[in-house]
Amino acid sequence: VARAVYEAIQSKFQVCCFMRDVREVSKAKGFVHLQKLLLSTLNVSDEFYDIEDGKKMIRNWLCKKKVLLVLDDISEEIQLENLAGKQDWFGPGSTVIITTRYMHLLEIHRVNGTYKVEGLVEEEALRLFCLKAFKRDKPEEGYLDLSKDIAKYTG
Repeated sequence: VARAVYEAIQSKFQVCCFMRDVREVSKAKGFVHLQKLLLSTLNVSDEFYDIEDGKKMIRNWLCKKKVLLVLDDISEEIQLENLAGKQDWFGPGSTVIITTRYMHLLEIHRVNGTYKVEGLVEEEALRLFCLKAFKRDKPEEGYLDLSKDIAKYTG
């Protein structure tokens, strides 16, 4: 959903960045790497190695620009603090879209609005699971009940 919204509205912004899998990337490569990715959308090549310097650079480079930033799969408050600390980091009209499983993070960060994505109906969820797990529309023989349980649980 976030990708579809990003694609639909990106032309209205001066700077656009879709940061996928923030949870995984922050664990594997750290926040400085993510900060550099964000700044690379501006072709900023200033070197920094410290999270605090990265935060200052993001604010300095983006505070006057209309920015569209998607932070996908946020799992900790520190990820938001280091990539989209405060509203004054971005210029007027900017939009930050955050995807997360942890609604309390959105409350802590004081987001303006939320949208909860509904799960699929059971039949659609089962079909999608089977396409991913078995590379076909239906589960392999002997896996129907387990597949239905998984699809129902995950939606």
